[in-house]
Amino acid sequence: MKLDFIDTLLTEDAAGEDAAGGARIPHPEDAIFDGLPEAQKCLAGIKEVIANPQTNTIKWDGFIALFFGYAPTGEFFINDKYMPEGFFAKSAADWERYDTQIKASKNPRTNLYPKLDAIWEGLRVSVTTKAIFKGDLMAIGDDMVPKGGKYVFKGVTVTYKIPTNSPAGTAMEDKAGMIVVHSMNGTPWDGVTGLANKGNVAILGPMGLPAGQKAAPFTLAEPTKLLKSADATLKTSGPEAEKFLMGLDGVSRAKIKTYFNKKITKQTNVVLDAWLKDPVSNTKPPTLKKLAGYIDPKTGEPVTGYLENNKAGFDALVKVWNSMYELKNNLAGQLEKQVKGFTQEVNGQPQGEGFVANTDTHGTVKLVNRGVFGGAHFN
Repeated sequence: MKLDFIDTLLTEDAAGEDAAGGARIPHPEDAIFDGLPEAQKCLAGIKEVIANPQTNTIKWDGFIALFFGYAPTGEFFINDKYMPEGFFAKSAADWERYDTQIKASKNPRTNLYPKLDAIWEGLRVSVTTKAIFKGDLMAIGDDMVPKGGKYVFKGVTVTYKIPTNSPAGTAMEDKAGMIVVHSMNGTPWDGVTGLANKGNVAILGPMGLPAGQKAAPFTLAEPTKLLKSADATLKTSGPEAEKFLMGLDGVSRAKIKTYFNKKITKQTNVVLDAWLKDPVSNTKPPTLKKLAGYIDPKTGEPVTGYLENNKAGFDALVKVWNSMYELKNNLAGQLEKQVKGFTQEVNGQPQGEGFVANTDTHGTVKLVNRGVFGGAHFN
């Protein structure tokens, strides 16, 4: 069976973050860096999320993302998101061949191959229809041994604790691994179609329930004040912010976006002007001169930079970014309190990676508290 979408599915996430540190699924507050129309579109997407909160699902902090299912040749495969178009790993040995012979770094993932081999057949028998699924491998090996009545394991940043007597914990009993599945054939997985807990891998849906079990949908109270503030700020400060950004070249815009991202994730605590002049953080002197100003080598006189000459535009950008960030964080906080059946922790505090929703107006919308999750993740 030919699946026309398969190459797109397998390569859509492979590019990683952009040069400015922007995520593959952009954060709503960063939309202004792509222009005012994009920010307005993103706000419309957030309004859609508020109106349809049941579209939100939990964003899991998995240690490796997997594509699995049936290749066009009809053979079962498991890939990661970096494997090239046309490559289908039919065994753990193919993963090793990819790592050591095909990928640029040639670095092997020695500890991973036996783990994949242990769940390969179990994942194959769990697939009950010819389709392509995407999920996060969350737990495997020693992670599947309960400790004090709970399965305890850590993704990249988030620690998960699943009680053995919970629905997810019951599904994990005597299994070799656990995967949370997000999509089927490129669209959100309904938690039922095409997968079943038949093998030695516990299959959970994005809400943390075993395959075949439907979760109660999320609800959201409209944060009226924050929503009105974001609306008004886009109307009053949005044009000035866009004018400020459009007066910069692409490198300079990306540099400022990087600063906003690093500031909110606590990778820096200095003001923008000082950060731009830090030779450790920046390596493009022409960009720094244009933005931050410089001393003319011929006259010895200071030359003011774009930031000082356009302070009102920068202030407008800050207002727009903050209004979108505060609105998004309110929604993420509401959803965090509704997660049931297991706990998530970041640095010992209740917090997950966040949430994700699919909208008609803006595609995927991501709700992540970057000050907490991002601060821990990058530090």
